[in-house]
Amino acid sequence: MNKIQNTVLFKGFRGSEVQQALGCLQGTIKDFARKDFIFKQEEYLEAAGIILEGNVLLCKENSSGARFIFSELADGEIIGETALRQEQEPSGYEAIAGSECRILFIRMNNIIRPGQTTCILRGRIIENMLALLLENNRSMYQKLDLVSHKSLRERIIHYLSIQARKNNSPAFEIPFSRSDLADYLTVDRSALSRELQRMARDGLIRFTRNQFELLAVDYELRW
Repeated sequence: MNKIQNTVLFKGFRGSEVQQALGCLQGTIKDFARKDFIFKQEEYLEAAGIILEGNVLLCKENSSGARFIFSELADGEIIGETALRQEQEPSGYEAIAGSECRILFIRMNNIIRPGQTTCILRGRIIENMLALLLENNRSMYQKLDLVSHKSLRERIIHYLSIQARKNNSPAFEIPFSRSDLADYLTVDRSALSRELQRMARDGLIRFTRNQFELLAVDYELRW
């Protein structure tokens, strides 16, 4: 219950109010193993999800069938917000568990488009939902900022700096495999591996698999 109560959606709610809100939202919790599909891009979504544990990769395929990762979300963030639309339509993207995940699924129809019975917590839930959606938009802008960097090294440094800030440390673990990181940075995997080796030789980073450490002072200042 603490994990749920600490999410942005239930900010300021007492324990009893969280239970009441979950009843209004028909909240259900599901667990996913790494690489499991949470939903696919052709699915019609009936519930949005709040990540309680783990991280989720949001992916899309282009016309040639190549996949790219356009966002990586972690604890407290929302997925499947297309379920909030007035008109039902496919999600347009897929969500894959980047690690073992626990997700709270909620049906917002009872709150956004209530019938005869209105949840007394409706206003507070909607207010917190808007804050949650704004936070998701911030993550999207971070990705746009990332891909605006033209050189591969700049993209890598920018991404690793963000991870260092999130972890409040120059040493951290990223949620991506090497292949997933290449997809997220929208670069060739072989080119990414070569550049990481060059950066390690230049004394900028140290890494083993998905464990990284920023070494250069000027990059440390970024976090």
